[in-house]
Amino acid sequence: MNLKTIFFVSTIIIIIIAIISCSNNNSETVHKQQRSIKPLNANTAISNSPLPKGAKPLHSLPANVIGYVKKNYPGYSIIIAVSDPLCSGDDAIDLSIIKLNLPDLSLIFKPDGTFVQQEEDVPLNTAPDLIQSILKTKFSNYSAGNQIEKLTLANKTVQYLVDLNNGSVSKEVIFSTEGNVVCEN
Repeated sequence: MNLKTIFFVSTIIIIIIAIISCSNNNSETVHKQQRSIKPLNANTAISNSPLPKGAKPLHSLPANVIGYVKKNYPGYSIIIAVSDPLCSGDDAIDLSIIKLNLPDLSLIFKPDGTFVQQEEDVPLNTAPDLIQSILKTKFSNYSAGNQIEKLTLANKTVQYLVDLNNGSVSKEVIFSTEGNVVCEN
């Protein structure tokens, strides 16, 4: 292969990579980018780069948060921690964790490090039929998408969080497994 051919092929590859990496900025793309972040441990902060908006350096987390993850989610790596209010409006820390060949999870803690819940994205069709029926009737003007969040609370009860959209209006609704609205905002 001559030098012009190598240069041409290299240029094409670089352009393709640039196009792929500049794809749309929806939540799935952001989620995939989060997976590419080097996993962090308790003694590491994101170094040499600014933290994303709302992110917290891991060394600033309450010590019991890191201990909780190590004890209850062995082998999982902490990806990022962000401030994210609960449905009630109370402050909370949302910790994203990953483990190869297992679902990505979010763990929610109060600012003092008390565990609140585990969140896992699941297909909408795995929610109880009653919740799916309520979405079609009471929230018929809204679209729910194909995924919801299964919330496993500290006391092991399960709830489902649904992000609903109607044009520019969006809301979160949390349901009990019995179909009762626990929180709506």
